[in-house]
Amino acid sequence: MNQKQELLKRIEALELARKVIDDEVARSKASLEQIEAKLAAIWSENPFAQDRTTKRLAEYFRSLGYGIVSLLTKAPDSSLYAISKQIWNGRNFMVPFLKAMYQSGKKEFEYPIDNLSGTDKTDLLNLCRTMQDHAWLTFRKVKDVLHVCPTFPKSQRNFLNGGWTEEANRYLIQKALVDYAGTHKIKYRVFWDVKLKSLESEQNNLNDMQLDIVAQVNDCFYIFETKSGVLGIQKWVARAEIFNQDGNRFLTCCLDSIVNPKLFQPYCLLTLEKLPSQLTELLDIDFPPSDA
Repeated sequence: MNQKQELLKRIEALELARKVIDDEVARSKASLEQIEAKLAAIWSENPFAQDRTTKRLAEYFRSLGYGIVSLLTKAPDSSLYAISKQIWNGRNFMVPFLKAMYQSGKKEFEYPIDNLSGTDKTDLLNLCRTMQDHAWLTFRKVKDVLHVCPTFPKSQRNFLNGGWTEEANRYLIQKALVDYAGTHKIKYRVFWDVKLKSLESEQNNLNDMQLDIVAQVNDCFYIFETKSGVLGIQKWVARAEIFNQDGNRFLTCCLDSIVNPKLFQPYCLLTLEKLPSQLTELLDIDFPPSDA
């Protein structure tokens, strides 16, 4: 085969390849248009995209490929919230009591309180009365020993084993934002129990992701997740990579006050014990005072 024939054959092969590529590009563009039309329809029908209160939040999640399924714009009116505040304010002596109650299951147990101060005894007794009002236990005090019979529902069992920290975290975040807004020129909104679904999902599940708390501070979003037990590093990293973009933050909050947050950098860990000050520091970084 001479040089001319080789070139003609090469041109023929390249033209065929170009046709295959052009056809594939056309099919891909058509598929893309279908997806974009579908997403546009989903967006236009999403009530959170139309509501002025949630529109900016919906746009943020849309940019990440998610649509809002449901959320709360007001903090849940839950009796667990009040109980969690009680526990948080007396956590040093109330958490051991909760652990004893959790470990007892439904069996009656004795809990000595002779090592507590008078104020701590009163606070623990008040917690027991609150729980008794909610049919979580019955108790009697004999000298300096509590005789406790747990009666809490199975659905609330995890609350005793650290589940209460989610409600306590809600209290701490809200308080930190209120205090900060009182001395700084910021606007904020807090959204609770935010459920998201991938815009491209073909599954019939109700949601693909659930977020404890999302705070919108000016045009930035802070996503908070509460961990009362072992930190799920893989999930933490995956979510941080989704949400840590364009000045937005994914923040994991834990009860363990001994853990050093620097060990997890560049991912952000807040401890409930120091959450108000740590969140304030982040807000100072993200919203420095103007020179004017």
